Amino acid sequence: MLKYFKYLNAPNNLRRDFGAYLVGDYKLGETKGADILAMDWYDINLRIFRNLQNIDAKPNDRILVLFGSGHIAILVQLLASSPEYQYIQFNDLTK
Repeated sequence: MLKYFKYLNAPNNLRRDFGAYLVGDYKLGETKGADILAMDWYDINLRIFRNLQNIDAKPNDRILVLFGSGHIAILVQLLASSPEYQYIQFNDLTK
């Protein structure tokens, strides 16, 4: 199972899975698809991040976040940008 999770979390797989959101419905009309992605997808990930912030964690606590690969690109951006967290990639946990 660890080998499979490491495969799923390889940078090229995460980019590919997130990139799937940038084709298909994203290309609807001039901006309709982009508007939907911005309003719905980013909103969902901001709410996930807010739920993480609501966890009563102490400074030395660790939080393991498991989400679908389409969410990871945005969550990584939020976690890595926040001064509240030290983001560690999944594949670095096994070193």
